[in-house]
This record gives sequence, structure tokens and C-alpha cells, in this order.
Amino acid sequence: MKTKNLPELSYLADLVGEFIEYWGFKKIHGKIWLHLYLSQEPIDAKSLISKLDVSKALISISLKDLLDYNVIFESGTSSEGTRLYKANPDLHTVIAHVLRQREKIMMGKIHAGFHQLKEMSKEDLIASNIESSRLKELDKFIRNGEKALNIVMATL
Repeated sequence: MKTKNLPELSYLADLVGEFIEYWGFKKIHGKIWLHLYLSQEPIDAKSLISKLDVSKALISISLKDLLDYNVIFESGTSSEGTRLYKANPDLHTVIAHVLRQREKIMMGKIHAGFHQLKEMSKEDLIASNIESSRLKELDKFIRNGEKALNIVMATL
């Protein structure tokens, strides 16, 4: 089904893309998500390429990323045999999944990296010009960040 490309939709897709980019994704992820989320029916990659005026390769890798994060789902095939996609309508689940997949893992890596630094000898820390009181503050900051992330995830 041929659909009209609205400049208002393109403008909003750009804004959503910029917002998503701010959170560490690619702008195209937000643009694809918006088109799928607002669509009355599932959309195939070819239609997204046309709507967004981007390459097949960019759409392909971006769809894979969005599928990996459960932001979108496959929704059968078109009459031409192409895969159809739709947005996950449960935004709370999407956000919680992304937090678990990305932010929780990043916080775990930060915690592990900090633990390695904290385990260094006092002499090495002094020789590296590391202020011990700042190291203790950083420890609190990381633990509080982990607690905050856990609270956010529990509310979703």
C-alpha cells in the first residue's frame, strides 16, 4: 500500500531520532521506531527505505538492532514475501528491556573497573596521583547509580 510522506511526520521523526541519539542509539533507530509505532499496519524494509530515504544496508542493520532490543517485532510477511515489522506497543517493557540490556551491563563494567582500581596498593594509588577520599566518593557515586538504576527498573 502506497502511503503519503508527510513533512510533519518527517520533522517529528528527526526530533525523535535526535532524542534517541542523545541516549546512545543512532538517529535512524528513533526514526524507524516512530514510523512503525504510528503506522496502522506493519511496514516492510523497502517502505522504510523509501519513507526515510536511506540505504538498504542502514535499514537492515538498524532493524536488527531494534529487534535485538525488543523495540520492534517481526509481524509476518507481505504479499510480496518481505518481512513486516511493527513497534512494540508496550513502551514500559521496551524501556525496561533496554535498561537491562545496556545500562545495567555498562554499570556492571564500571563497577568491575572501579573494583580493579580500588584493589591497587596505596603506594600505587599515591604514585598515580589518585586522591583516596575521591576514590571513596566515587565508590558511593557508583553504588548510588546502581541503586537508582535498580529502582527505575523495578518501577517499569
